[in-house]
Amino acid sequence: MFDMERSKVVEAFDASIESINFGSMLVSRMRTQPFVYERVRRRISGDLMDHFMIRVDLENVEARSARPSAIVVIDLAQVSERNMTPSHNISVVLPRRVFGKDADALARLHQLPLTHASALFLADHLVSAMQHGAHLDGEVPRAIGAMLPTLVVNCLLDERRFADEELKADRDLMLLSKAKQIINDQLCSQKLNPNNLARQLGLSRSSLYRLFEPAGGVAKIIRESRMRAAARAIAEGDIHVRIGDVADRYCFSSDAQFSASFKTYFGCTPSEFRASTLETNPAGPARTRQSSNDRVFPVWLANL
Repeated sequence: MFDMERSKVVEAFDASIESINFGSMLVSRMRTQPFVYERVRRRISGDLMDHFMIRVDLENVEARSARPSAIVVIDLAQVSERNMTPSHNISVVLPRRVFGKDADALARLHQLPLTHASALFLADHLVSAMQHGAHLDGEVPRAIGAMLPTLVVNCLLDERRFADEELKADRDLMLLSKAKQIINDQLCSQKLNPNNLARQLGLSRSSLYRLFEPAGGVAKIIRESRMRAAARAIAEGDIHVRIGDVADRYCFSSDAQFSASFKTYFGCTPSEFRASTLETNPAGPARTRQSSNDRVFPVWLANL
């Protein structure tokens, strides 16, 4: 998700990341030596992640005595300036759509360290999710994931929503939000194209292209939104449904074109993707320690 650069004072770099899949969110613990991270426009245009990361910075590297010192919201659709990663942190990744109309206000907190009481209350909750999540089963993990967006909004936005005018979305953010909703609603329609999207938004084609230019263009957004929707359909649907039927549903011109595009985007074929999702235990949260050749975490991200 980020580009990283090892600190010049560190001779031998060492880090570990442990992740738990709650179905609708991913929770991770990182212990690391210092490194600088950033998320540049090129990477945003390349992966088009429409997610929020909410990071809890811990003041002590020892797990049992670590206490939250701050919470940081990172909007993965925005550029992240160069910054140092704390040596011990816990983070949760959630898709933007789960925040509904509050997503734009949450985006205004991008990269701001929050230390007020309600933010630290949320931080304690996320620490607890990481500590106990692997032992939860049944429907409990998904229930926890379902209630988290409301908790995030109440803890991070409620005090500022009416007091701070800067939290109100500007025109471009509102147009982008509306455009993404139209795209998501019409992914299976052959009529979804830049011309019709501009008409529905009341924009000229040139205005629409300027709106989506930072993300690589409106055609790319439509194509890769269809790709992610097709991936969810493959992961969640009947294993006996032909992958070609999924490709046709989301308006790809042929099975071969869909398979090639899918492999370019996800790093695996649709069949390999389906096989990977079947390895996740549906009765409880999945947990992994990822090696350099392990594609589990990208599959989890695609299925949020």
